[in-house]
Amino acid sequence: MTRIFADQKEKDLYVQEVFETLESKYFHVYPFLTGEEFWDLFGERVLRLVAKLNCSQEHCGLCDIDIDCPFYSRKLDRCGIDQYKPVHCRLWHCYESGPKEIVKDIRELTAIFADQMGPEAMARQIKDALERGDLSGDEARKRFVELVEEFRNHKAKGSCGRLDP
Repeated sequence: MTRIFADQKEKDLYVQEVFETLESKYFHVYPFLTGEEFWDLFGERVLRLVAKLNCSQEHCGLCDIDIDCPFYSRKLDRCGIDQYKPVHCRLWHCYESGPKEIVKDIRELTAIFADQMGPEAMARQIKDALERGDLSGDEARKRFVELVEEFRNHKAKGSCGRLDP
């Protein structure tokens, strides 16, 4: 059976290292990381395996729906904040994308680093307006990005990490 970690001790050490890096380098922008920030935080060991996962229905949106992502709508051709895709979206994969043991390990990491500490309520308002037809896809994507950039800047200035809707 293929696993990411040899045992629980190895996994615990990895998780501790990620948390230390998160706290020292990325807490001010978490959970909205750029691709480079995400790679630096989670490292080659895990991301090399994530990159090998290959869903036959890539970009179908089912994973986004499965995790109830407030930044995804079927009316968009991709994630509404692709350049700042949240950690749970970058890690989450369907079981059809690769060996079940690896997908299970990745999903466990997703739960550990769950990042519901951002402006989800405001994002849902944008998503709802898009799905009602009150916003175009381009306008919704623009508003999503502005929301995330405001969140990242707000946290960088030392706020508690939540924006009021």
